[in-house]
Parts: sequence; structure tokens; C-alpha cells
Amino acid sequence: MNSQKKITYAGFSLLEFIVVITIFSIMSSVSLFNYSEYQNTIRKTNVTQDIALSIRQAQVYGISASTGIVGREELDESGVADDVFGDNPSSNAFISEQIADITQDRAIRGVSINSDTNSFIIFEDINENRIYDTSDVIIDNRAIQAGDINIVGVDLCPDAPNCNNVQTDIVDIVFQRPYPDAFISVGGNPAVTYDFASIIINSGGDTSSYVEISAIGNIVAKKIYET
Repeated sequence: MNSQKKITYAGFSLLEFIVVITIFSIMSSVSLFNYSEYQNTIRKTNVTQDIALSIRQAQVYGISASTGIVGREELDESGVADDVFGDNPSSNAFISEQIADITQDRAIRGVSINSDTNSFIIFEDINENRIYDTSDVIIDNRAIQAGDINIVGVDLCPDAPNCNNVQTDIVDIVFQRPYPDAFISVGGNPAVTYDFASIIINSGGDTSSYVEISAIGNIVAKKIYET
């Protein structure tokens, strides 16, 4: 006589299915949240680095660039060439009686930071008043386009960085040839300068990254702003 074995198949009960779906949903939610936070952190880091590089770019312009007043149509007025190269009564226009003193070429380049518009301007300070105004030349105009990332403000300090003196008025940071030193002022008042400026960048989270600029010309992007 042949014996037959009964084979039974056990499946998931409704309760077990619901538990599995719940656990999967929780894990998915946590993963998506962490990924979103990771993306925000990456964007915030990139923006912070970009701002630091832009300020470094203005510093390089300030150290290396000439005032460029000769040959510029808007400044090509009578006597400008004579002031730079010396008066030349000779009929030969390429011969000058004086040699220009290049140490007097004190070109100024800078960055004007506007927290309200979430943007900043790299400019050439034509009238050399160490702030950005309508008479200056815009080298580049940049705005932050990375989602909810914002410039919260600039913490301006006299002695040490991050003193909780956060300003939302326009802050100007300029560099004058031939030195790397930074002149840091706020609200269009170059008479009052600061030793440190921390440009605070936030993406809606609890922590903010920042760019620290010192009066001696150091420019550093940092991860966590704390006072």
C-alpha cells in the first residue's frame, strides 16, 4: 500500500502582512528623511565653499589688478594719462619725461553681501571709498539658487569671531592692492571696520555653516556656526 504525505502551505496572516508593511514604511520614511537631510547638507556645503571662493576671487583681484584708468572710455578724460605716465610735450607719443610710480596704484576690489536678496556683488571700487555704490563697476553679480539655502546674516566682531553680532544690513568686504588685508564694514559706513566677519548660511535646519573672514585676509569655509 502506498502511503501519501499531505503537504500544507502556510501563508501570511493579515496581521503579519500589516506588521511587515508598517515596518517597511517606517524604514522607508527614515531613509528618505536622512537622504533629504544629506542632500541639504551637501547643498549647504557647496554654497558655503562657493561664497568663500568668490571672496577669495575678489581678494586676488584686489592684490593683482591695476586701477586700469588708462584706456577706459568712461574715464578717458583730459590729463588722466599725464597723471599716470607724466606730462609729455614731445611729438613722439611713446616717449615720456616721467616714469609712473606703480606703488601708487592702490586698486580696490571687493564683495558686497546682501542678506535680504540672498546675493552678493563682486565689484571694482572706482572712487576708492571702500564700499559698493552706484559709481562702482560690477565685476560679477551672484545669487544663491540652491533651494531653501539662505544667507542668514553676517556676524561682525571686533576681537574674536562669532560674537553674536549678526547684521542683516549690506556688508562690504574689500581688498586694496598690494596687501591681502580685508576692510570689513556694514551699512555703507567704511569709517567703522571689524576684525572678523562670519557669513552665516542656513538651509532650514538646526545648524548653519559659515565663511569666516579676518582683517588679516584669512578666508575659511567652516561647517558649524556656534557663538
